[in-house]
Amino acid sequence: MSRSIKFGEAATKVASLSPFQSHASSLLNEQHFYQNSILLGWSERDAHPVTLRHLANFGKKLTKEKLISSANFVRTELPVRLSLKIRELQSLDYSVINNHHINLVYQSYYHCFNAFRKMGRIETLDENDKFCDFLRKVLDDHLLVLPHLMMGALEVSILEKMRQEELDDFMSSMLRSRISRRVIIEQHTTLSESFQNQDEDTLQRPPNYIGAAFQYLSAHQQLRTCKDIVSSFLQSIYPELQMPELIIYGEDVKFQFLTNHLNYIYAEILRNSLKSTIQNFIHRHGNLRRDEVKKLKPPPIVVEITQTKKNMTFKFSDQGGGMSSNKLKKVWSFGKSPILAEEYLANFHKMPGLNFDFSSPVVSESATDYGDLSEMIHNIGKMESSGDHKQKSVLISLVRRPLEFTLGISMPMCKVYTDYWNGELDMRSVEGYGTDVFLTLKKLGNVERPQLDKA
Repeated sequence: MSRSIKFGEAATKVASLSPFQSHASSLLNEQHFYQNSILLGWSERDAHPVTLRHLANFGKKLTKEKLISSANFVRTELPVRLSLKIRELQSLDYSVINNHHINLVYQSYYHCFNAFRKMGRIETLDENDKFCDFLRKVLDDHLLVLPHLMMGALEVSILEKMRQEELDDFMSSMLRSRISRRVIIEQHTTLSESFQNQDEDTLQRPPNYIGAAFQYLSAHQQLRTCKDIVSSFLQSIYPELQMPELIIYGEDVKFQFLTNHLNYIYAEILRNSLKSTIQNFIHRHGNLRRDEVKKLKPPPIVVEITQTKKNMTFKFSDQGGGMSSNKLKKVWSFGKSPILAEEYLANFHKMPGLNFDFSSPVVSESATDYGDLSEMIHNIGKMESSGDHKQKSVLISLVRRPLEFTLGISMPMCKVYTDYWNGELDMRSVEGYGTDVFLTLKKLGNVERPQLDKA
C-alpha cells in the first residue's frame, strides 16, 4: 500500500522528483514505444554468447585481418545488445520510464543504438581507427548513465512505482549488460592500440591469455593499496586517531581480473569495515579524554585468503559493532523504503558540485553537455572502465566521498560486480560486536564458458 504524502511534504520534493517532460525529447512519448519497426528488427535477434576465449582469440597472434574482424564483431553485436535493453526499458510502466533519470538513460541508449546501426562495414585500419575514436566517445558519453540509474532507482522507491524485488532485478539486469558491453568495447580498443604500437609482447600472447583488458594482480598488493587509500581519507577526518591495522592471512594469490572492478569491491568492503570500526571505537571510549583515546589502537581489520584450483575466498572481519538482522537483510538491495530512499536521494543532491542539467539529455545525437558535474559523480560511472589508465585516481575519488553522504548503493553494486564474474558475496554480523564479509571469486581462465552473454 502506498504511503500517503502530505501536500507540504510533496512540495519540498518537487525539485528532486520532477518527471521527465516529453517535449524535451523526440524519443519518448506514449506513441513512440509502438512505432519501433527498426528497433524491433534488431531486438528480435539474439546476442552472441561471448566467452572470454572468444575475445582472447582476437588478440592471439594479432593481425590486421583479426583486428578488422574484431571491429566488425563489435559493430554488429552492440546494436543488438542495446536494442534488447531499450525493449526492456520500454516494458516498464510508463510512470517509471517517465522518470527524469530513467528517461535520460533511455535516450542515451537509443541514440547510441541509432549510431551503431548506421555504421557501414569496417574494411581498413584507418576505418578501424575512426571506429575506435567513436567507441571511446561512447564510453565517455555513457559515464553518467550509472549515476542516473542510481538516482532513478531511488526516486522510483520513493514513489513506490515498483516492488523492491522488481527494482533489484531491473537494476541488476541493466548493470550486468552494461559491464558486458564495456568489456567488449575496451577489449577491442586496447587491441587496436597494441596493434598500432606494434608491441611484440602483445602481438604474441601466452596460452592462458584471456584478453587485453585483464591484468595479473596480487591479492595482497591490491588489498593494501585499497586499505591505504581508505585509511588516508579517514585519517584526514580523524587526525588524532590511530588507524586500524590490516592483517592478511594466507598466501598472496596472483590472478587475472579487471583491476577497477576488483579495487572497487575491495575498497568498498574495507571502507565500510574501517569506518564502522573507528566509529565503534570512538563510541566505546567516549568516557576517556582525547589524549587518552589517541594513545589507544582500534582493533584490526583481518582478511583471510584461501584458494582452491578454481576459486579464491576472502574473509573480511571487523569489530565495528555489527548490525541488526533486519538491516542485514536489506544491505544488498537497490530498492529502499520511501523514507530511506528520500534520505539517500537528498545526499545525492548535496554532493559537492553536483548539478544535473535537467533540460538536457545525457547523450544527444550530436553532442554531450554534462553541465557542472562533480568529479566524484563522474567517477561513479568511470569505475566500470576495465583499463589501467588513471585507475588509482578514480579509486581515490570514489572512496573519498564524504562519510555523511551515504548513498545506499555500495554493497548492492559490489554484489552485482561479484555476481557478474560468477562469484559470491555474503555477510554475517553479530550486533554489538562486528561483521564478516565473505567474497568468493572464480579464477578467470581461457575457457569456453559464456561470460559476456549478459546482453
